[in-house]
Amino acid sequence: MKDAAEQMNRRKPKKHQLDRTFDVTVIANTTAETTVVAEEAEKGYDLLVVGLDKTTVRDNSGFHANITQLASGFDGPLVIADARDGLLNNPTDAKLSILVPVNGTEPSRRAAEVAFAMARATRAPVTVLYVAPSATDGKRRSRMADAMLKDIVALGESYDVDAKTAVRAEKLADEAILKEMAKRKHNLIVMGVERRPGEKLFFGETATAILGKSERSIGFVVT
Repeated sequence: MKDAAEQMNRRKPKKHQLDRTFDVTVIANTTAETTVVAEEAEKGYDLLVVGLDKTTVRDNSGFHANITQLASGFDGPLVIADARDGLLNNPTDAKLSILVPVNGTEPSRRAAEVAFAMARATRAPVTVLYVAPSATDGKRRSRMADAMLKDIVALGESYDVDAKTAVRAEKLADEAILKEMAKRKHNLIVMGVERRPGEKLFFGETATAILGKSERSIGFVVT
């Protein structure tokens, strides 16, 4: 891990190099990842950020076992980063452009907070997408969307971020998300999810579909 951090810093142009030091803990692979993370968590950390070379299984239909093992050792909130396309191939020069799907749940609001914090730091554009149930009638859908987006936009303003908004009604939420991403040419989806019971790391059908289909980077904010 230390070597990787040093390599990344050497690759950055001088204007991007940071005048600060970081604490890097290198742990020999003598114990299971779950145990290592659990022991570190006892030191008082309240967020685990996971970014590994192998995030998904071969067909992108689920998370790699290493991700599952790391996540299972931490009971608190997670951020799982899956870098793809330009953000993977050229991360120092690629400019963020963020799409945040929201549906009124607390996880989606937490994801919006993370997205706005990133946008404020990087001056990235943000689109907040409300995915409306396709069966909802037009007037009710409009009222729900207005209330939802008004709240999230106000949250963005508290971060000094002027977010754009969009509404889509699709039978499948993942299709709405991917269509909006292609339309706006975003390169990162920040998505709020919840852990589901089971041995494998699973965040629901929509998250799994996004994991398998998206050509752009994904950040899962897990509450």
